[in-house]
Amino acid sequence: MENYYTSYSKVVQNTRYYFVKKFLKFPEFNNVPDVLVGYGMHPEFEKACNIATIHDQNIMDKLLNEMEGSVEQSKVIDMHFGNFEMKSNAR
Repeated sequence: MENYYTSYSKVVQNTRYYFVKKFLKFPEFNNVPDVLVGYGMHPEFEKACNIATIHDQNIMDKLLNEMEGSVEQSKVIDMHFGNFEMKSNAR
C-alpha cells in the first residue's frame, strides 16, 4: 500500500481555489482501484491540504511547486477562424 497525491487550481467566480486529493494505491493486488481518502478545496493552499489530511510539509511543497511549474510551461495560442461558418447537427 502506498499514498500518492494530486493537486490543481481553478478560478471560480474570480477566486483561485486549490484542489488537493490524497489516494491509497494497492500495487500488490491486481484489479484493485485506487481509493480516494482525502479531498480538500480552499482558496488557501495550506488549508486545502489540511482538509485533505495532508500534513507533511515536503509533500505540500512538492505539490505546490509542480502546480506552479505546469502553469509556467503552458502557452497561449491565438486561433483565427477566418470565414468559418458554424453548423450544428443537434436533433
